[in-house]
Amino acid sequence: MSFLVRHKKSTSLKPKANPYSTRTKKWRYSLGLTFIVMLIVGGSLRFYKPFYNRLQQELFEGTTWITGVFMYPFHETHNLLKRAHVSMNLKEEYARLSEENERLKWQLQDLDSLDHENKALRQNLHIPMFEKYGHCTAKILSSPYDGLHHFFLLAAGHKNGLEKDQAVIVKEGVVGRLEKVGRYVSRVLLLNDTNSRIPVMTSTSQQKAILAGDGTFLPILVYVSDVRKIQKGEKVITSGLGGIFPAGLPVGIVDEITNDSIRVRPYAPFKNIEWVHILHINSEEFMEELNAALRAE
Repeated sequence: MSFLVRHKKSTSLKPKANPYSTRTKKWRYSLGLTFIVMLIVGGSLRFYKPFYNRLQQELFEGTTWITGVFMYPFHETHNLLKRAHVSMNLKEEYARLSEENERLKWQLQDLDSLDHENKALRQNLHIPMFEKYGHCTAKILSSPYDGLHHFFLLAAGHKNGLEKDQAVIVKEGVVGRLEKVGRYVSRVLLLNDTNSRIPVMTSTSQQKAILAGDGTFLPILVYVSDVRKIQKGEKVITSGLGGIFPAGLPVGIVDEITNDSIRVRPYAPFKNIEWVHILHINSEEFMEELNAALRAE
């Protein structure tokens, strides 16, 4: 019987020599050497600013273009649905716009008289008249949010005369500032982002502060001169310090006052913005014209 048959003891298998051992060693050696060379070259180029800035700019434009391409259909679909919802209430919208148009006509008449009076006073007092800043209008490509940072992508860049740190506004108030500018695409850092800091002041109590974003939709006021003077419902405007935002731009309204913080509700409707205005402060032209006017005096 088979179970009575004496089986031979199994011998242990001896490991065979790797016939490609030399290839493996060469491959590891070349990979390690390549990694070390790339690390040294990359570290050296990091301190070569012209190359590093150009590489960073190209990477920014490439990533923003890809992001814009993928996010654009969703953004346009959202706008289309919003416009469809508005068109359903077209009669109510027409009545509201007609009423607003009549009200603006009366305001325009008052402003014309004030403008004429202002020009006459400037002429009599020999005060120079010039525009401190202009603006450029750009369309929003997308509004991505990665869980930490709030920003917009704009379909405008260096070709449209945009530069870094220019103020971005809408008719309701301040939106943010340009954080990065490419040739055709720019990125707007919103005022509620964690990296945003805007010099502001309260309209009634005249308290200067910094509006700091913390990732929520209600940024906070920090470095306030006297917290006790600020009241709920008070308007917050730009103070003009820092040279990015002109003084007097509407920012928001004091929404919440607690022992820990003072929170501001922005005027800008971030979810419904399609177009923005980028302010271009002509600081050099402003100073030249001011000096010329002073010399003429």
